[in-house]
Amino acid sequence: MTSLPKPHLFRPEDSRPLRWGIFGAGWIAEQMIKTAQKNSRQNFVAVASRTPGKAETFAKTFGIADFYASYEELAARPDIDVIYIGTLPSNRLEVALIAINAGKHVLIEKPITMDVSEAAQIYAAAKAKKVLAVEAMWTRFLPHMDIARQLVADGAIGDVELVVSSFCQANLGVARLYTLGGGNPIIDMGIYPIALSQEFLGEPSEIHGFGKLHHNEIDEETHAFMRFESGARSNFVLSARTSMPITAAISGPKGSISFGPPWFSSTSVTLHGNGLNEPLATWSDESGLVEHLGLIHQVNAFAQYVEAGLLEAPLYTHRESLANIKTALTIGSQIGTRFK
Repeated sequence: MTSLPKPHLFRPEDSRPLRWGIFGAGWIAEQMIKTAQKNSRQNFVAVASRTPGKAETFAKTFGIADFYASYEELAARPDIDVIYIGTLPSNRLEVALIAINAGKHVLIEKPITMDVSEAAQIYAAAKAKKVLAVEAMWTRFLPHMDIARQLVADGAIGDVELVVSSFCQANLGVARLYTLGGGNPIIDMGIYPIALSQEFLGEPSEIHGFGKLHHNEIDEETHAFMRFESGARSNFVLSARTSMPITAAISGPKGSISFGPPWFSSTSVTLHGNGLNEPLATWSDESGLVEHLGLIHQVNAFAQYVEAGLLEAPLYTHRESLANIKTALTIGSQIGTRFK
């Protein structure tokens, strides 16, 4: 049996404790703080929401000392190092600039915005203020993805030629996805398969997309095909209407690497040879940090990047973030989805 490399882990003991504030008190902020309070040394001291009563309820639920109805008031606190931004994509430029202009590092939920120019403004402002700004593409920080990167770098499957993935989850009941400004499925969910292709193939030179629209002209389902300058190919199916196993694989002339399911949370990675032979080796995450508990890896990584004085994440750069939004918007325009 072939042995797989060990993953690089962003361990809590290697991450200096920082004092965090939170903008937005919705579902994703709840998922993030649930794992961070249990699996890190980070200190969450304040939360803000413009929705009356929401910050207070969130603070009481998670034992946070202070809560605010104003983002500006929280950001003005001199004892806050980092602000996690989990508001709706439609207002992230505004609220991110509040935090950045106050000199705070920012971890901004994906999609960072639904507009390339707005995202570029955020990154430019952060660099001008010399603070770290990272889009929370948590898949990049997961251990099974690190193993895959090592295998590709070592030539285990040769040059990657094909990336295939699916993300199909019955989300018709998630009203936010079908509300303008809430994050259409193609950018809220689709950013995952787009980022997977980009991680191993770079930016596409050719994009073809078609899909099915909701009655309000927001996308429900997308089929996308991409070609790259190297001649490599990628395709994915994305559905917020129906569910199926959430699988992904990358392949080259020597074999392939498969993930999950679900591949975008920390599950497993398997190295395959060619043909119908048995898998060569599998690594499975036995840490218990499954599903959204895996958000902790990016939290610990972020703290380490702050300590190192970095202004962007090496595993997910500003250029990559902007390129992913551009690709999602291009596919969306081909489908005919509404973004505004």
